[in-house]
Amino acid sequence: MSVEEKEETGYVFAFNDKNDKKNVLLKLITFFPGIRYKDLSRFAKLNNGTLSHHLTKLEKNSSIKVLRTENSNITRYYPASISSDETILRGYLKIKTTKQIITLLYNKKFCTFNEIVLHVDKAPSTASWHLKRLSEAEVIIKTKRDDISEYSLKNPKLIEKLFGTTNNTLVDRSADNYSTLIEGL
Repeated sequence: MSVEEKEETGYVFAFNDKNDKKNVLLKLITFFPGIRYKDLSRFAKLNNGTLSHHLTKLEKNSSIKVLRTENSNITRYYPASISSDETILRGYLKIKTTKQIITLLYNKKFCTFNEIVLHVDKAPSTASWHLKRLSEAEVIIKTKRDDISEYSLKNPKLIEKLFGTTNNTLVDRSADNYSTLIEGL
């Protein structure tokens, strides 16, 4: 597979072996960890039935990991080589508000709830919902000191690694915008 970056459209893929659909999908998933179904369909130029069939086979063969989010009906596809912790973190880094929280905690190490609310510029209930999700996923740690809760990252070294490798491509920006839209509903 060769890849060219095009300013106006993101990435253009040229596949050498058009008959090997599974290989094409594996390469796309490796190139864009956390890619969504619709983006896979668009890039691979496969219809829904064919794409679904090949993704099911790849998942059953443990060639890919599939992360299905319960509350938001979001499914993301990852290479099998990515750890579970990294898979979860990559998913949260694709959501604008959770990425803002993770970035703030990475830069400041510890933050209070009020600092986070001010930084993400969301209602306290929205910030609380995101913090609860991040806490349940064991991305962040909540510590109570006196009457104040402070938040910190559970694994800042992994976050540092991901900040160095996470692509903010057209696909990711589209996913970020879509996720933000869905969260607002």
